[in-house]
Amino acid sequence: MEKEKRSCSVVKMDSRALLVFAVIFCLGCKGTFSCPKRCTCHFSNKTTEVVCPDVSLSRYPSDSLPGSATSLTIQFTNLSNVTAPDLRATPLLKELHLPGNRLRSLPADLLAGLTHLHTIDLTGNLIQELPPHVFHHAPLLNLVLKDNLLTNVSADWLPRSSSLTWLDLSGNQLKESPTGLLHRLTRLEVLHLSQNHLQELPADSFHSLFALERLYLDGNKLQALDSKAFSGNANLTYLFLQKNQMDTLPPAVFHGLARLHYVDLSNNRLRFLAPGTLPAGIGWVDLDGNPWHCNAKLAPLWMWLNSHSGRSEPKCASPEGLKGRVISKLTSTELGLSPAH
Repeated sequence: MEKEKRSCSVVKMDSRALLVFAVIFCLGCKGTFSCPKRCTCHFSNKTTEVVCPDVSLSRYPSDSLPGSATSLTIQFTNLSNVTAPDLRATPLLKELHLPGNRLRSLPADLLAGLTHLHTIDLTGNLIQELPPHVFHHAPLLNLVLKDNLLTNVSADWLPRSSSLTWLDLSGNQLKESPTGLLHRLTRLEVLHLSQNHLQELPADSFHSLFALERLYLDGNKLQALDSKAFSGNANLTYLFLQKNQMDTLPPAVFHGLARLHYVDLSNNRLRFLAPGTLPAGIGWVDLDGNPWHCNAKLAPLWMWLNSHSGRSEPKCASPEGLKGRVISKLTSTELGLSPAH
């Protein structure tokens, strides 16, 4: 009988202990496994992904975000403000995606304490300007500011020791190359400056980008390039220059780019190319949509086209008798060349 009483008391004590443990456990996990009502959360052993796509969302949901979040996406909402205290609720963040919101600027200390953050995407907001040091507090590798309203870029946005490898400033209103900032990005591999209002590029714009592999300059208003524009970019592999206003190219502009594989020069105003302008070992060149004038002066391009398979099929825009003809299919006589050609 006494043994039974002892056994019952032990069971009661164990039950109480388990109950207390369960309560403590639940309290401890509340912040870890919680999820905002308008969001979707995916939990795994190593990552926690949160996605909030509700257009009616107008306030940052910091109170109910899981503290274990490693990736946070708040997209296409009415969110117009984000602060450093908001982000402190998720100190383990590695990726922060805020595309298609109503953000106009960011506080200078926004990323303070986010020691794991390597990617921030601010595509399609209303950002007109940003304070100095705004991206100093996190070890960023990828920064996307695409499709905003930026008219200038400050060198102080990023630290001199920045490890950034991807920068997207496309779709803004930049009239000048962000040379000051680029001089700090010696590890940059991909740079998007397309769809801005750039009219010229200082000769030293990209000289510090030793690791650059892809450069997007399409959709600007570039009228010319300096002969040394890419002289510091020995690793450059893909170069996009389409939809600009260039009517000529310096003969040496691509010299020294041994790894250059793809160049898009389509939809410019090119009528001729000087001998030796296009590299012999290049993989692909797009020359379509230019007003090529097919006469003897076009002979260097004609010969290059007939000795390379990796290219588009540009056509003559003039003279009238050759308009619409594929340049590479012309005969030397049609170009007005002497029999020696």
